[in-house]
Amino acid sequence: MQKIRPTKSQVTKIVTEKAPEYVEFFTDVKADAHGWLILPDRYLQAMKNLNISQYVTLYKDQKTIDVCFMFFFMGKDEFKVWNNKLSGLSIDEQKQECETFVQNILDTDLAEFDEMLGKWPDTPEEEEKLRQDFESLDEETKKLNIERSQFLWIHIFLSLHNFFSVMVNGESMVSLVPKAIQGDDDAFCKSVKIDRNLLDHHPYFIERLKQAKLNGESSFIRELSKYQAKPNLKGAIRLPGLYFVFAMLDIVGWLDDFTHTEILDLCDAAALDRWQHRIVDVNAITKRLIEYRRFQKTGGVSMH
Repeated sequence: MQKIRPTKSQVTKIVTEKAPEYVEFFTDVKADAHGWLILPDRYLQAMKNLNISQYVTLYKDQKTIDVCFMFFFMGKDEFKVWNNKLSGLSIDEQKQECETFVQNILDTDLAEFDEMLGKWPDTPEEEEKLRQDFESLDEETKKLNIERSQFLWIHIFLSLHNFFSVMVNGESMVSLVPKAIQGDDDAFCKSVKIDRNLLDHHPYFIERLKQAKLNGESSFIRELSKYQAKPNLKGAIRLPGLYFVFAMLDIVGWLDDFTHTEILDLCDAAALDRWQHRIVDVNAITKRLIEYRRFQKTGGVSMH
C-alpha cells in the first residue's frame, strides 16, 4: 500500500480540528507536569482490557499506523478488497485513491469513534450495565467489536508516542525502533525515553537489555538508566497546541511545504490564542519553529 499523504487542504482541515483537542489531551496526560507523560487511567485500562500491550511491536513504519486505523474504519475484509484494488492502479491513480479515502474519512460522521473513546463508566453500576449490554450481543458481533476496538486503541497508542517522539527527538518512533533493532543503541535509548513499554513488551528490547546485563555492558546500562530516570519530555512542552501543529505537519511531510504565513493562518483557524502561544505575527512563527527544532535536538528547551 502506498504511504498516505493527505492533500494540503486535507491537512489544513485535520490540524484545525484536532489541535484544540490535543491541548485538552495534554492536560489529561499531564504532559506539561515537569515533562512526564502520564496516561489517563482509562487509557491504561483499555490497554489491559483489550490485551494490546504488544502494540509496541508495530513501530515499523507510518503505513502500519495508518492501516490500524483503516482496519478500525473499514474492517479487515473491506480493507483487503480496497488494498487489492489499489495494487492494480498506477502510482498516480493510487495517490488519487488514497486522497479520496482520506476525504471520505473527513466527510464521515465519526460519532462512533468519539463514542468508543468517550463512553467510559464512572461508577461500578455503569460498568456492570456496559458489561451486560456487551454480553447480550451474539458471539460474532462481540468478536468484531473487540477487534475494531483493539485496532482503534493500537492506532491511538502508536500515534500518541509517535507525535511525542517527533516533538522531542526530532525523529519518529517508526524510525527509531527499527534502527534500534538493527543495533543502534542511541536509537534504543531514545525510543525507551518516549515509550517505556518497549522494555516490557517488545521482544528485541527485552532481549537486548537482558544480554547487556549478562555481558556486563555497564556503559550501555548507565546510558539507558539516564534516559529512564529523566521525564519522557525532559523539559516541559509549554506550547502544546502549537507544537502539535508543528508535529502533525512534520509527520505527514508538510511542515517544510507550508509558508510561515500559512502556518499562522492554520493556527488561527485552529483557534490557538496568538498571545498564549507567542505567535503574534509571522516573525514570531519563524522564531517558534526555530525553538521547536532546537527542542527536538535537545529534548527540552526553555520556552520562557
